[in-house]
Amino acid sequence: MDWSRFGLDRQPFRPAVDPDSYFPSPSHEAALAAVAGAFARRDAAVLLVGPTGCGKSLVSRKWLEHLLPDVPRVVVPSARAASPSELLQAVLFDLGKPYQGLAEQELRLAVTECLLTAATDSGYPTVLVLDEAQHLAPVALEELRLLANLETRRGGALFTVLVGHPSLRERLRDHGSEAVAQRIGARAAIELLTAAESVAYLNHQLRAAGGEPDAVFESDALTLIAGACHGVPRILNRAAALALELADGNEAGVVDVEAALESLDRLDLEPVDSDEPADAAEPVLLLHPGRVAETKQVEAGGGPGPMNRATHTRIA
Repeated sequence: MDWSRFGLDRQPFRPAVDPDSYFPSPSHEAALAAVAGAFARRDAAVLLVGPTGCGKSLVSRKWLEHLLPDVPRVVVPSARAASPSELLQAVLFDLGKPYQGLAEQELRLAVTECLLTAATDSGYPTVLVLDEAQHLAPVALEELRLLANLETRRGGALFTVLVGHPSLRERLRDHGSEAVAQRIGARAAIELLTAAESVAYLNHQLRAAGGEPDAVFESDALTLIAGACHGVPRILNRAAALALELADGNEAGVVDVEAALESLDRLDLEPVDSDEPADAAEPVLLLHPGRVAETKQVEAGGGPGPMNRATHTRIA
């Protein structure tokens, strides 16, 4: 597809996790601040939850960009560990260390050596991001608790970012998970976008790709997509990307309502009646699509609300 036909430099609605496409909604900013605050305090762990497709993984990757290069890090994109061995193998794999053919205790000793050596050499704990953490078995969570006990003279050797579905928060409240839950220094919950934020999100992605929103999408087409996707960034990306492809296939110069409706139909998404509110905060028909809605509630150890943009500096 020739993106230049629409005045774009690239695909504006990327399906993969892309920190360059980060949209600073109040809820995402507050979650980012919660993770940064927990690391600055040298807490053992932070919990980041939200509905499917809301941008949890993106927040964690965006935060990693703010870290100093010297901070060691491990990212496990799918933490489906049914045993301690599977968790330890995933860590060693990301570190580029041998992980096959080792007994559980050998794996544990290898990870322990890596964490202590990295903390001693860098002066920072290793950041371990565990995505899809709701799939961690109780024994794997217990292994994380044991690893959190590792320390050097400068403090703990591991900082864990647990990223997952809201069900993870409920699991940590279950009997038997108290010891793990006590090590979590902050809890952040990302909420879905409002209708106004959804339009602003789409405009943001178009501008990030070098385009001018009004020259690519009719305003009514954006409003239709924003209302039907119910604030889920992943679905917004899919619907807008498909609408753009349909418009290109029809050799149209702009994405109109017809292309938007066809996109929603193909994705089995129902347009919201323009006479009804898309959510409790904003109506579907938006006069000021760039306006960002009010701050969402975020649990962050009793901390303050959204993160000031000026605090987006490298963190140690």
